[in-house]
Amino acid sequence: MKHRAILPAIAMVALIALTGCPDKNRPAPEPTQQNTAADPDPHWVIQQQPPAKVALVYVHGVTGDMIGTWQAANGKTFFELVNENEVTRGRADAFVYGFPSYMFRQGSFDIREAANRLHQRLMYNRVLDYPAVVFVAHSMGGLVVMRELLTNRDVLAKVPVVVFYATPQEGAQISSIGQHLSPNSALAQMTPADGNALLQTLSDEWNTINPADRPHVRCAYEKKTTGPFMIVPWSSATRFCEGAPLAIDANHIEIVKPDRPGHDSILVLVNALNDYVLNQSLEAKLETPDFVTESDHAVFVLHNGIGKQHARLVNAGGGPLRYTLAEVSDPALLLWPEDTPRQLAARTADRIGIALLRGSTGNEYHFILRSDVTPDQKVIVRVPDMPAVQQQQAEIAAAFASDLNAALSEPGAAARFRRAPAESAEIPEEAVRIARDSVAKQVPDLPEGAQWVLAADMLSAMNWPSLAATALKHAEQASPAVTRLPGVERLAGVVAAQSGEKTIFANTATPVAAPDALASWRTSHPLAQPATANLAADVAKSMQEVPALRALGFSLQGDIEQANGNAAAAHSAYTEAARIRPSPSVTLRLQNVPLRNDTARNAQPVSEALRIQRGATPSVQTVTPSERDDVARIKQREQLRRTDVRETVRQ
Repeated sequence: MKHRAILPAIAMVALIALTGCPDKNRPAPEPTQQNTAADPDPHWVIQQQPPAKVALVYVHGVTGDMIGTWQAANGKTFFELVNENEVTRGRADAFVYGFPSYMFRQGSFDIREAANRLHQRLMYNRVLDYPAVVFVAHSMGGLVVMRELLTNRDVLAKVPVVVFYATPQEGAQISSIGQHLSPNSALAQMTPADGNALLQTLSDEWNTINPADRPHVRCAYEKKTTGPFMIVPWSSATRFCEGAPLAIDANHIEIVKPDRPGHDSILVLVNALNDYVLNQSLEAKLETPDFVTESDHAVFVLHNGIGKQHARLVNAGGGPLRYTLAEVSDPALLLWPEDTPRQLAARTADRIGIALLRGSTGNEYHFILRSDVTPDQKVIVRVPDMPAVQQQQAEIAAAFASDLNAALSEPGAAARFRRAPAESAEIPEEAVRIARDSVAKQVPDLPEGAQWVLAADMLSAMNWPSLAATALKHAEQASPAVTRLPGVERLAGVVAAQSGEKTIFANTATPVAAPDALASWRTSHPLAQPATANLAADVAKSMQEVPALRALGFSLQGDIEQANGNAAAAHSAYTEAARIRPSPSVTLRLQNVPLRNDTARNAQPVSEALRIQRGATPSVQTVTPSERDDVARIKQREQLRRTDVRETVRQ
């Protein structure tokens, strides 16, 4: 019987020790923020005039309260003493946060609920408007803070450091007793971590935060027992801490009840502020080290137009900033990141990727760099050597052609390609991926969406609009925001007009290409150059042997013949491409091949079919019945294509 009486008494002492109830100098059977603070809601207790740049947020533990947890026997509070310390005097505002937490009554919040309420109060009381927010937490309050930062990771950029006092980061053995004596569910969440799924999850998730984004953690631990118990031992109070945690000559309750500005508990916080906050710039500061200032604008000199060059945007200050890339002067200029406005955390940098689409000829372009910390800045992109940029684009096209030819020539793959039916979507898909991989080899630092766009631009210039459309669809999948770039919108319109597809993107309307954009169809093929003539001929031949790529191979052959001045041969190749798979772009090429009458007569029987397309009367003696049927089909298809082209230009 004697043991039965003693055990509940010991357990009660343990529970009181863990929960941090006030000692005999402040008798209160069940202290909460509701009955110990003049204001029962979380509130500011210190605000400088004007407000400081730093907000200190005090978070109590289980069954603690907003004021009593932090108040010493002499009536001084922790936050008052911080404001009286000679280092921090007048340099920080203080906000106290509390949540319902009772020893025996129902209604206590657990860690998740306390963290959710904390976030709402931070927003409501405009705490997150401060350049820097530092959490000061006692016991379970540290776990509440961790949960808040893990749930709302956008807050991390505001929090340079957190300070934990006797926080059971690996749980407390005594909670195993307390959870059986109190209805407060938070007690069960602080049992030892080995069997505590919540603490294990907190630990795992905390370590998933990028070290560069994770707040610094400073800790202090108790050296005295509370009654017969050491509530939070050194091992549990120091798990996530940086440097050497400081031992405090106090028990679990007194560790956050210092009585003077120079107390060790105060110095833990003051030193953390000194190391990570007060000696740092707290305002955002935008720097652009790769821009050169000229008069009222900045200049970026672009030597490489395929996306290898970047311009750094650096936030050298201590607060976050937002920036936007706006008002691009010409759709030929592509800028990344494509998803601006974008937040740039303190002391971090982003890189602006810059590229030019094919067909661009200007030597200057511009855009506006807009931020919430500087006036709008006009940035001129100057291209001193456009032929060099065009040569870079040609080199990527040649690399793609070489990779594609290698894939089509490899014995195992070639046999598979040739067996695939003409309607196969798999083979064109492989060709598109080879195009993107070729771009990625040249510009590996560009985001995936940008690489797909450059691949689509190259495929469009090669008069392979069906492949270009597929590449653009991959770009949308990689980054939906990329479809809103002016250059990508224009490219999608051109590809739609080239291919006859009315819809390119799944979630963005496809614009109608302007007549001046359609002029790019008449430009020479990127591979139809003397330096790549042999490679282009090999690729055309290889593609013609693959049913799914046959039409594209004849289109390439037509471009090669056209570049060499062989009009009849070009016309013949384009006609075959149109016969296999008609498209508005092939039709336009046919219409612009200059055929002389004598050349046309010498090009029969294929040229006879071409003359019929132009409205001539066929010669019965030179056209077989089979060829006459082919001519009729070609004429019908071409009539439809001409109608499509006229309609596109009209729109």
